[in-house]
Amino acid sequence: MSGRFLFYSELLLRVLPEEDYALHLEALAEELPLGVVATDVQGRVLVWNRALAAWAGPRERALGQPLLEAFPLLAADTNLDWAGLIAAALRGGAYRELVRQPLGERLVRATVGPMRGPQGLVLGAVLSFQDITSSAREEERRRLQTRSEAITSLGAGIAHEIRNPINALSLNLQLLRERIADLPREAIAAKADTMIAELGRMESLVAHLLEVSRGGPPDRAPERIDVLLAAVLERLEGMAQHAGSRLLFRPGSRRVLHVDRARIDRAVHNIVRNALESAGRGGTVEVRTRDDPHSTVIVVDDDGPGIAPEDRQRVFELFWTKKRGGTGLGLPLAQRAVESHGGEIEVLERPGGGARFVLHLPIGQDEAAAGEA
Repeated sequence: MSGRFLFYSELLLRVLPEEDYALHLEALAEELPLGVVATDVQGRVLVWNRALAAWAGPRERALGQPLLEAFPLLAADTNLDWAGLIAAALRGGAYRELVRQPLGERLVRATVGPMRGPQGLVLGAVLSFQDITSSAREEERRRLQTRSEAITSLGAGIAHEIRNPINALSLNLQLLRERIADLPREAIAAKADTMIAELGRMESLVAHLLEVSRGGPPDRAPERIDVLLAAVLERLEGMAQHAGSRLLFRPGSRRVLHVDRARIDRAVHNIVRNALESAGRGGTVEVRTRDDPHSTVIVVDDDGPGIAPEDRQRVFELFWTKKRGGTGLGLPLAQRAVESHGGEIEVLERPGGGARFVLHLPIGQDEAAAGEA
């Protein structure tokens, strides 16, 4: 906006006689909602508009005075050399814009530049000041609110993620209680090992979520994807039995990828768990893997009611859910885990009905070289 003032002030010089110029320049400045001051080539105030007078002092006291005397806030400012900026403008220096500048008790957006005549001769300097104190405070309030919401989301995410192993523990304990009389010692020991592993998973979950809150990169290590998925599905087998669903795994990947095992484990866990909940009693969830040229692909199919086209992107919004008792956190956290590896998740319609989630995990240079070897 101050740039327009400079343009029109120079235009006035071309079309008006010199004796009328100052009067029209002042009228032009009065139309602007930001504070404007213009000086002659000696740095004395020619124009001091109403918006500037409202917080920098009356016009009558400023007109004809050296700018730094008329505007003591500039002279007293220790954040910026205003005298140097004004002197540079009067020498024809470049136009300067200060986007966020403290000035006294205010925060301003300021500009400083030369004012030129028809032949390019410097006739003075023009400065503009927009008080952005209120908008800056509102921006800070929104930033703090966003941070507060993020902390709240993180807390809810921790609760949601810890619920997965707690449910697995509960289901294994229930199955153990129902069948303990019929189970051999080895089977009981295997169930106990599974539950101990779930307790360890809870500990790693808390560490992982705290890491995510700090925005850390994935802790990558070489992992065979089919082996990783087999462990996830074995953990969910108890849930499938309890729900009366079938959980099938058709491994097709031979690749070893450098991934963060904990993050990919939880991403697949959340997606398969979601599929089991959708499939319901008598339903089937099938998990398949394959190696494409540039990624390893994990496909999770269920024969449940499917996901409407208009909801396929919304399932990744935090807290959005249509499931009774759902939290709306599992799928967004899964997407975040996959995207932290440079991958993506697609939501499609399964041929024959139901939903299909497709996870693409890109291969890195090491995996690409191994594939070419």
